[in-house]
Amino acid sequence: MKHILCLIDSLGPGGAQRQLVGLAVFLKEKGYKISVAYYHDYCFYADYLLANDIPYVYLNKAKKSVSRIWHIARYIRKTEPDVVISYLETPSICACMAHIFNRKFKLIVSERNTTQHTGKNEIIRFNLFRIADYVVPNSYSQEEYICSFFPKLKDKVYTIPNFVDLTYFVPTLKKNRRKVPEIMIAASIWPSKNTLGFIDAVAALKSKGFCFHISWYGLNTAHMDYINKCKQKIEYLGLIDYIELKEKTNKILEKYQKADYFCLPSFYEGTPNVICEAMACGLPIACSKVCDNSRYVEEGINGFLFNPHDTNSIAMALERMMSLKDAEYQAFSINNRKHAEYLFSKDKFVQSYIKLLAL
Repeated sequence: MKHILCLIDSLGPGGAQRQLVGLAVFLKEKGYKISVAYYHDYCFYADYLLANDIPYVYLNKAKKSVSRIWHIARYIRKTEPDVVISYLETPSICACMAHIFNRKFKLIVSERNTTQHTGKNEIIRFNLFRIADYVVPNSYSQEEYICSFFPKLKDKVYTIPNFVDLTYFVPTLKKNRRKVPEIMIAASIWPSKNTLGFIDAVAALKSKGFCFHISWYGLNTAHMDYINKCKQKIEYLGLIDYIELKEKTNKILEKYQKADYFCLPSFYEGTPNVICEAMACGLPIACSKVCDNSRYVEEGINGFLFNPHDTNSIAMALERMMSLKDAEYQAFSINNRKHAEYLFSKDKFVQSYIKLLAL
């Protein structure tokens, strides 16, 4: 029985964490011995691991960056896993450094976003990845970036898109749209998610006489200056009744099922969990035409795409989405569920990793 160690920065409520703990559970179901290690004390998914009888360890001494690599390498040497699967940039860098001095384990590093520029940090990271056995991006746009800018990694790159729990994320039965449409966004509020630009689009829609409400779940403590600018802009433009910035929620399914539509106005993405989940729940989607989004959202079939740098483009996509007739709305909902079942099944996801483990 192979022992697989899953390494990540924390068990916090992020998309990468959701995918990693899901992978741990799926691999355990397939008969692998699984453990999880992390070094920042956020434990949102700890109960989920416990419920599935997966041991996890908080590497307290690795929380300090100056000694992180040494403590992670020491832990790997002590536990002797056959395979290490790392998610996110820093854990993957640490795993690569550990692998330099310990070649007894197979190393699979994972890229969870799409790189927007190539600077010193990117050059260091991707050259370190030559030490890994495989590099797994969750988006085809990131695969294209890696192969273009770091061609020596080409034979190591295998794209595995995210999974969705299709038994959990399901549409509601006989859903009726609200008279005042409810649009949901689930994303951390910070510059890359384009909150300020989106607020301008909301103002443009208001000026046309549209009546709607947007709930953006994504308040956090890491970007308070930006969040305060967003709140001030909402107040200045008189949009308090149109858009609310709310705390992240652990009742995400309930929010999808109560919403009429979903939107994600980011400047860039990997494979966004929230778009995948909203599709599984049958919500029509309006999102930026960036990275892999157009692979999942087809214009006029299950959603609408827009230029995130263009306020009018965002507003027009939202207008078209809210103007769907009942029959069109139902078709969009059915198409999204079918797309999700084909693209994001857990079996397709875990079998892709099992294939790498066997190579």
